[in-house]
Amino acid sequence: MEITCKKFDYKERLDEQRELFVDCFPENLGTAVIGKEHYMWKFQSFPIDGKKSYEYIATDEKENIVGYYAAIPYQYDIDGKVYTVAMVCDVMTSSKCRGAGIFTKLGRYSTDEYAKEGLAFSTGYPIRKAVIPGHMKVGWKIAFELPLYMHFISSSSLFAEKGKKWLSFFANPFIKLYAMLCSKRIKKGIDILTYNKFEDIKGYEDFETEWRKSVKNSLIKDAAFMKWRYGAPEKKYKFVCAYKGNKLIGLSTIRAIVKEGVPSYGILDFMVLDEHKDAINTLHSALKSTAKENGREALMMIMSRNMRKYYNLIGNGYLRSPFTFNFIIKKYDDSISDEKLFNEKNWHLMFVDSDDL
Repeated sequence: MEITCKKFDYKERLDEQRELFVDCFPENLGTAVIGKEHYMWKFQSFPIDGKKSYEYIATDEKENIVGYYAAIPYQYDIDGKVYTVAMVCDVMTSSKCRGAGIFTKLGRYSTDEYAKEGLAFSTGYPIRKAVIPGHMKVGWKIAFELPLYMHFISSSSLFAEKGKKWLSFFANPFIKLYAMLCSKRIKKGIDILTYNKFEDIKGYEDFETEWRKSVKNSLIKDAAFMKWRYGAPEKKYKFVCAYKGNKLIGLSTIRAIVKEGVPSYGILDFMVLDEHKDAINTLHSALKSTAKENGREALMMIMSRNMRKYYNLIGNGYLRSPFTFNFIIKKYDDSISDEKLFNEKNWHLMFVDSDDL
């Protein structure tokens, strides 16, 4: 098969790209994610000057699109200096052409183009082990793992999905007992407020500026980014905020999802200011209460081992699941040391850093 790689023109070929998306991600059928409106939000509305996205395709001899490779220009503060980074997402190869080397060829072409565009490095969050070798062939490196941690409130839907609902009558008492053993005293003087719109959060700008100073490699989550990130068509988020007086000292973003038949809250972000670590357990308690009040049976988030300790996940009843994301990097700017990029302790990564949820 003769493959040609080139830039993607959404004005001319968006219908074909959407068809390829459904072919590669059929689990999204019936959701807003497959629509053109979602594409336009994700790839054509990012709130920074310049290009909104970097998109490339592979075509066959008949000019059919058989591969797609895209990135969004996230901005990171790396030890005090701001870099524009290619957050790679929606990598696709037609189901009819797999095994023909398209993934490797398009991956090499696209990342070479990112380097030419002046992007500092690429980030990726693959969960399927099968794609890792293809990334490694074109220069990506695994930085560290991001395990998926889960806190169960009930097992009813989990066992019902497996046709063994009766098991929940035995499991649920143990879940409740474990939750009681992991419960923490709520710190007095900390108020929890929950918002349905980011714009309603008070004191966010000062909070984000202070939070970023405590993280060596931090995603710039200013107001413009937050409005974009949580503005996907037909998706709704909650912002659970911790205040001490009028000062915002902690924030967690959640979204109602269903995974493996279990109604859950996916935790996209969890931030607490360094000088207010006493708010960590209080914020965890607030998330659990919010889940119970809204009929959610589990909480789930990705987090590095280092962050897991900092945020006391195990002490708050979270368990490591069998699922693990890999944080991978391909560096283009040699002025950034490997020590800065590949040291797990320098990062504060969660779903918000990816395009997931």
